[in-house]
Amino acid sequence: MTGIFPDSLPAKIIIMRLKKLVYSIALLLPFIGNAQVVENTQPQSGDPIAAMLDSLVSIRNVVRLSETNLQQPPVFSENDAVLSDAFIQERISKISTPIPLTYNYQVKNYISLYASQRAQLTSRVLGLSRLYFPYFEQMLDKYNLPVELKYLAIVESALNPTAVSSAGATGIWQFMYNTGKLYGLNINSYIDERRDVRLATDAACRYFQDMYAIYGDWLLVIASYNCGPGNVNRAIARAGGSKNFWEISRFLPAETRGYVPAFIGATYVMYYAKDYNITPTTPTFTYFDVDTVGVKNNISFRQLSQTLNIPYDVIAFLNPVYKRNMIPGEGNRLYLPTEKISLYLANEESLYASSGTELQPSSFAIADDVGYVQVKQHVKVRKGENLYSFAKRNYCSAKQVKKWNNLRSNYLKAGQKLVVYTTIKQKATPVETTTETAANDKTDSAKVNTAVKADSSANTETGAVTSESKTTQVNQTQSAASKCIIHLVQPGDTLWNIAKRYEGVTVELLKEVNNFTPQSTLKVGSKIKIPTVG
Repeated sequence: MTGIFPDSLPAKIIIMRLKKLVYSIALLLPFIGNAQVVENTQPQSGDPIAAMLDSLVSIRNVVRLSETNLQQPPVFSENDAVLSDAFIQERISKISTPIPLTYNYQVKNYISLYASQRAQLTSRVLGLSRLYFPYFEQMLDKYNLPVELKYLAIVESALNPTAVSSAGATGIWQFMYNTGKLYGLNINSYIDERRDVRLATDAACRYFQDMYAIYGDWLLVIASYNCGPGNVNRAIARAGGSKNFWEISRFLPAETRGYVPAFIGATYVMYYAKDYNITPTTPTFTYFDVDTVGVKNNISFRQLSQTLNIPYDVIAFLNPVYKRNMIPGEGNRLYLPTEKISLYLANEESLYASSGTELQPSSFAIADDVGYVQVKQHVKVRKGENLYSFAKRNYCSAKQVKKWNNLRSNYLKAGQKLVVYTTIKQKATPVETTTETAANDKTDSAKVNTAVKADSSANTETGAVTSESKTTQVNQTQSAASKCIIHLVQPGDTLWNIAKRYEGVTVELLKEVNNFTPQSTLKVGSKIKIPTVG
């Protein structure tokens, strides 16, 4: 035996044979270790694509599935002949698309995910496609893009319009915040247009168009949608300038290496769902059962649900763009079941009126003649009280108490007096008063001061708050003979609409009688005093 490379062979021939051998081994490697690789690379529950499928469980109330349907065993076994390599290879080659659909063990794993491991959830995706795909196809046709790109939304979000990834990507097309802004999607406290299926689809199509102008390869466009063009460009550079996805794949992030195979797997299963006995679990509404209407004023989901007799969760599902369960005014669109559009138009004005009351902020402005001053007080430490409980009782922080009193430790002694600063309301002194009014004020002031002194003495003995302020102003807004009734705050109540219900009562009077501050808010179920007139 002379070995593979006899000594008599020229060096050039030996080098050529070495290169040929290395090349042959490289070609055979994927097949040599195929069984082991398949076993170790099955998508697990932590896989982001599998996680998106699992998120469909959260919209069960809209799909309206019964619990018995959820408990059905898998409809297909991955050991069946339909999952054989020869069968898949033959079928995948028949899909007519400009996107190259390569079949390998990675793609096979995702076919298994959609067709076997998550078959029930795939049936939901197939059902939801009847709500979203007609619009996807319309927009892809508008931008002259491959219609198969609609399946990318399955990989991105499993067609869940409220899906949010661990990285913060949002909506059915999973736009990141900055990319969404770049493509004109409005994101603020009330609206997130990444969750508007129509606007996000238009933005996604423009992104596909832009990326294809750069790469000229659909698999690279799909890869860039997942990891961004920066990562794709770096992978191309590290692969020596190659623009073949499979050649640059090892230089891409791990998620992206599985993302393109997942797209191919999802495309295949959607095309041949019947071969796997997967039938659509149809949602309550399809694309042709939903229509839009323009909105002229604020409307709450609760009022829409009550007036139009539509389940609240259905309104929220059809309008995921609105973040706070209300539509903020003119220029926005409302998605409703087609059969409810005429009922909405007939009740439009009453919806605005009732929603306006419900959505009106319960905060209010301070009266112009009221000011606030900071007063220094000495407060006794109670038995068993520590620094933090003392600070909490006096509406300040432990850090402030230590600073005001030059304390170096957190230890407090019962009976110890500490300085605390507090803010109190002070009424401005009237500029002009008549002689009679001044005399009455002087008499009232003397009475009040006497009472305050007596109360102050009592407080000093019991360890309550005493004030170092030299002057105290007290204004009585009503005489002792005045009577009040109690109003229980209801949902939608504001000071303005409460005042309107009682004769002679104003917003300012309610603020005075109830000692409201700028931080005060109306809470449902709380009680406020309503002064009686006359």
